[in-house]
Amino acid sequence: MTAISMRPFTEQAAFFARCSEAAYLDEKAGKAKFKEMGFTATFIDHDGSQAYWLVNDDDLVIVCRGTEPTEFKDIAADLKAIPVPSRVGSGKVHSGFRESADDIWPELHELANDYGKTRTIWCTGHSLGAAMATLIAFRLQRAEDTPNPHALFTYGSPRVGNKAYIRAIEATGLLHFRFVNNADIVARVPLWPFYHFGGMYYINHYGNLRGLTFRQSCKDVWRGFLVGLKRKEGINFFANHSITRYAERLEHWATGVEYPQ
Repeated sequence: MTAISMRPFTEQAAFFARCSEAAYLDEKAGKAKFKEMGFTATFIDHDGSQAYWLVNDDDLVIVCRGTEPTEFKDIAADLKAIPVPSRVGSGKVHSGFRESADDIWPELHELANDYGKTRTIWCTGHSLGAAMATLIAFRLQRAEDTPNPHALFTYGSPRVGNKAYIRAIEATGLLHFRFVNNADIVARVPLWPFYHFGGMYYINHYGNLRGLTFRQSCKDVWRGFLVGLKRKEGINFFANHSITRYAERLEHWATGVEYPQ
């Protein structure tokens, strides 16, 4: 198996999307899937907050499990977010995201501690899992006895912290590749005073990666929304949040062939 750092970026993006998808499997199925992908997996579950710790000869990976809301009520908690002090001493973060990260941090810290600073680690996740992965990556970066994250890959991530927190995590130089699929509503909440960390890789309505201006992206989002209603595919604000849809489109991107428009 080729080390992740040796793979093309497009393949990395698709690989971590599939990891984030596999994180939704139950423990038995998840471990089997990750074994197929070349890893020994440890399932972490505390108070409903869950993650997989993956190990092979070349890489360490933390995959945080998220939620896949299909109705607006399922993301209402994001809109009621309360800013609370972060665990790294800089800025404030979403209270629910911090609580979820707190649940899994002790076991992750113990596992990572065995490797010290001699290894690098990758962090990834989708939805709530993306927010958790962001907070965990920053904690790993700050800890004296754990590997430094090589990069953070997130899919459909909500905003996680205020400006002070975002400035602090940016100052570490942590690489964050944040993917947003067209009209994914979760990537647009919670609102002020929360902000995103990391530049956006935008997947347009047709399924292709594009660098769009704000005006162009707004137009593309509404195109996807209206087409989804016309075709009776459901409200794309929610349908586009599916991690499977992210993974399929990124695997297609990795082939170098675009979807027809």
